[in-house]
Amino acid sequence: MKIERLIGIIMLLLQRELVSASEMAEMFDVSKRTIFRDMDTLSMANIPIYTIAGTKGGIGIMPTYKVDKKLLTTEDLQAIITSLDGMEQLLSSTNTKKTLQKMKNMLDPTSESPASSISVDFSNLTTKSELNSQVEKLYLAIKKHQLVELCYIDRNGKQTIRKTEPYHLLFRNRSWYLQGYSLERSDFRTFKLSRMVELEVLAETFEARAFVVKPFGIVARPPLFLMHEVSLIVDKVAREQIIERFDLVEISRHDEEHFFVKVTLPNHEAGYRFILQLGTHVTIQNHDDFYDNFVAYLNEIQGKYL
Repeated sequence: MKIERLIGIIMLLLQRELVSASEMAEMFDVSKRTIFRDMDTLSMANIPIYTIAGTKGGIGIMPTYKVDKKLLTTEDLQAIITSLDGMEQLLSSTNTKKTLQKMKNMLDPTSESPASSISVDFSNLTTKSELNSQVEKLYLAIKKHQLVELCYIDRNGKQTIRKTEPYHLLFRNRSWYLQGYSLERSDFRTFKLSRMVELEVLAETFEARAFVVKPFGIVARPPLFLMHEVSLIVDKVAREQIIERFDLVEISRHDEEHFFVKVTLPNHEAGYRFILQLGTHVTIQNHDDFYDNFVAYLNEIQGKYL
């Protein structure tokens, strides 16, 4: 739309001294003639536009107008670019790519400001093509307020069909989630995309309800499994995995090669699998109900191969 383009042009010229008409036309995907008409429109709105001819010329805004009128500083732009770059890696969206490029073009190439001191690399977290397809379908369904029908398998292996109003997509801990209103449950629910066997975007639309994005993991229901405090002796090579999983935990030096750790785990297969992924670098200290169930789980695994 023209008004969006005009705002974009103003933001660009506030950040850069001169921009050629050709570069601006390519950036906003219009002709040079349209750019010149936009300059006339801005001039009529008392924006002090000027042009300089020649190979090093271009279009600019009078420097006196820029004083205290910058909408975004270089630091602001770098912060936005860092965020958009991370988002673009996770969600390959044409709109995100265009916005990211526009923001990068708004940085003054002659600026002496250092490059952003923070970068985000999600390359090892990229999802499978099937999940990417689901994310794109749900993103469009959210924008168009279209109902979706899910064939969903919960953590207990129960399969159900859910007709849902989609509201929000969330990427957390290597996984994508959909937050939406389940018509079967008459309440908001969170669905993990990797548990969706089938996904269909319906032609039927819905009127959006009042929806507030809540911090992930805050639910009114009690936990499905009994949580248990477990004391562990871990090798120093496994300390990193403990810190990344549990953040601030009770951890202290046991000896030169080991640490003593207290963590809270579900007394269930999910908790036992976490211990297993640490391999030979962990020892359970407390011989209690959790320990007995973990040993039984190990014996069950061993029985499949011996």
